[in-house]
This record gives sequence, C-alpha cells and structure tokens, in this order.
Amino acid sequence: MASSISFSGLGSGIDFNVVRDAIIASRSRSINLLQGKVSNYNNRIEGLTELNGGLAGLITASEALTNRDLGFGRATNTSDASIATATADANTTIGQYDIDVTRLATNLTQTSRSYASEDAAVLAGAATTATFELRKGGSAEGVEVTVDSSNNTLAGLRDAINNADAGVTATIIDISGDGTTNQLVLTSDETGSSGRVELVETTSTGTLADINLSSVNPSDGDFSKLDAQFSINNLAITRSSNSVTDAIAGVNFSLKDVGSTSITVTQSTDIENKLRSFVLAYNTIQGAINSQYQTDEQGRPTGVLAGDSTLRSVQRQLRDSIRTISDDNGGSLSGLSEIGISVQEDGTLELDTSVLNERLSENTEDVRSLLFGATESDTGIFQQIESITKGLGDDITGTVQTAISGYQTSVESINKTIESRLENISRLRDSLTRQFAAADAAIAQLNGQGTALTNIIKSLEPRDN
Repeated sequence: MASSISFSGLGSGIDFNVVRDAIIASRSRSINLLQGKVSNYNNRIEGLTELNGGLAGLITASEALTNRDLGFGRATNTSDASIATATADANTTIGQYDIDVTRLATNLTQTSRSYASEDAAVLAGAATTATFELRKGGSAEGVEVTVDSSNNTLAGLRDAINNADAGVTATIIDISGDGTTNQLVLTSDETGSSGRVELVETTSTGTLADINLSSVNPSDGDFSKLDAQFSINNLAITRSSNSVTDAIAGVNFSLKDVGSTSITVTQSTDIENKLRSFVLAYNTIQGAINSQYQTDEQGRPTGVLAGDSTLRSVQRQLRDSIRTISDDNGGSLSGLSEIGISVQEDGTLELDTSVLNERLSENTEDVRSLLFGATESDTGIFQQIESITKGLGDDITGTVQTAISGYQTSVESINKTIESRLENISRLRDSLTRQFAAADAAIAQLNGQGTALTNIIKSLEPRDN
C-alpha cells in the first residue's frame, strides 16, 4: 500500500522526490530485465507451439507411409463415364479396355387386359380357386400364389403377388384415369433373362389366359433382349446385369448407356498421394524454420527462435532423416532420392513424379520395401522417419513439448520473482518516503534554529551612535 506521507522539500531546499525516484529506478532495473525475459520466453513458447503443430502433421504423414497396404491398389479411368465405369481389385492386370455397349440389361415388364375396377373378379368362369407360381428365369418351379374367394379381385391378385416376395412387383395402373381401365403390371425386380419372373397357372381354370398378360418389355416377347449386350476389345459379351463382375478377373464394370468408351486400369496413386502429403508437411515445417532466419537491415536474424537449441535440433534431425540410407528394407532401393524426392537449396523437398512413376512401373515392390520394408521384419525409411518425428513432436514427451514446458516453468518462476521484487520496491518506496520526510523536517528545523541564532548575535552587536 502506498504511503500517505509526503514532503515538499521547501523546508530543506532539497527535492527528495528526485532522490527517492532515482533510488527506486535503480532498484527496478533488474525487474525490467526479468520482464523482458518473460516476454522473450513467451514468444519462444508461441513459436515452438506452432512448430509442434507442424510436427503433428508430419507425424500423421509419416505414419501413413508405413501402411503395408500401400501400393497394392488399382485406379481406373474412363473416357466417358456416362457410358460405363469400372473399379479394379488390387492385383488386377494393368491395361486398357475398349467398351462398346449396344444394349443395356432391362427388367421384364408385363401387363394384363383392362378391368373395370380394382375390385373386379379375376377367376375365370365358374372357378372358385386358382393357383399360380412365380417362376424366375424360366425355372420349372416357383413360389405359389393362390386366388380364392378371399382375394378374388384384381387388387387381391396384386397383393398376393407382392406378399409372395418372389422377385417381382405388381401394381395396378388406371390407363384412362376414370377408374374403368385398370391393368395389372408385373415388373421383375432383377434385370436380364435370368432375372425375369413369370406368372404361370398350375391349375386348369383358364384364369391366366383370361388375365391375358403380354410383354411390354421386350415388346416381342424375346426374353434374350432383356440381357445387356456389349463388347470388350471387340469380343461380344452378354450379361443379365449392367453390373458385370465376371468378364475380366478383378474388374467390375458398370454399364450406364449405349455407346463407346475406353477404360484403363492403372497403378493406384495412393503411394504418390501420400508422398505428396509428406512433402507438403515437411515443407511447412521447413518454411517455419527458414522464417526464423530472415535477417534485418543489419543482417541479424529476426526470428525469436533463431538461436534456440530446440529449433536447431529439429532442423538437424529432420534433415538427417531425409538423407538416411535404408540398407535392410528387403528391396533394391535405399534412399528417397531414388524415388524422386530431392532436397532443395532452402531445405525444402521436391517430388519428381516422373521418377516415382518410373520406379513404380519397374517394380512396385521395391518402392514399397523402401517405404516400410518388404516384410514385417524389414525396416524401411518411413519407420525411421516416423520414430524421429514422434520423438520431436509428441505432445507429451517430444523434444519440442519438453522445451515448451521448460520455458513455461521458467516464466512461472520469473513471474514469482518479479512479484516478490515489486513488493520489495513498494516497501522501499514507503520507507524512503518516510525517511526523506523526516530529514526534510529536521533540516527545516535546523535552518530555523540557525536563523534565530543569527538574529540573537546580531542583536548583541554594539550600535554606532
């Protein structure tokens, strides 16, 4: 608490405020130095936290390149995706396939004669019961459907067919819209001749003949026209589905429309994409490091971490990890430069995809071995890089986090010292204020006594007449 004692210096003729403030300023220099150190440490903490964030991205990118599934995939491209597309399994032979689609697979659609209403009876003549089977793909047997007095209506037959769940959907369409021309429509759920479902009467009531189902698709009743018709590299093929999985081993074609297209199966780009992600993450960190060494007009580094040992350690270890040689990975490649990754003058990386793709086409296994080892017992470069990046950037035990924690501890300690010294300065100010006030009063008293004595002496001096 500030002292309420004050002095003017009028009694002594001395400005004790100046003296006191000079003493306080002298004693406060150490506090100013400590406050400057706290500011510097906080800036370092901020810079190291940003660096640690970059390392987290590099750890993720490094881990992705230790995935042993990398390099097994296949990519597909089509010149016209509206005609056909494809996917390929991991071990599919790389190549190009010219596709010419002349007919898509479709669903069998049949319609009945018209009925005056949905409630119109469907049993023919005097029949009281009729049984049917829903047969798929021309089979001699099927799912049984019965029409009797409980459901002897067009709607009843529709419901019985749908309840049979036999791969066909029955609907009733009012052709004229006035409720007098209702037709039963049967649409097979699956495409192609093998997916068609037909209604066959197994009794002799003549009911099916009276229902008079006729094929709408195909219009001529030729069920072979329900199949897809296409060619692959001029080889004619028919299939019952537009999803073709058994024409070429490992390739799944999806036919979309009539027309021609080319589909190519290539090496998957997952290795290239993940290497690109790694290079980007590495360059982000290197850019942050380089920014610390940008100089001012006097040629001095401007970054707060320019002289920081942690920053130098990160820079050195990352640089060494990129240049490391892997002699025991089980393949013929030993360095990242052999797959197109090179170090630039500023320390950043560059990926030459032409070199990478050449290596992948020559021997994907060698590239995979370089990245993460030919077998579980072999060691690739990215197991080493992952270990180094985790050692640097782990958010608990990493080198950078340890440095951050050290600076934070120092800041806490220094702030306590500053707080203690500020309290001492406050007490010193109060003490000096009281002492100088007393000195000012004493000097004023002495000055007053001196004046009085002078006056007495003068009064005793003889006077001239």
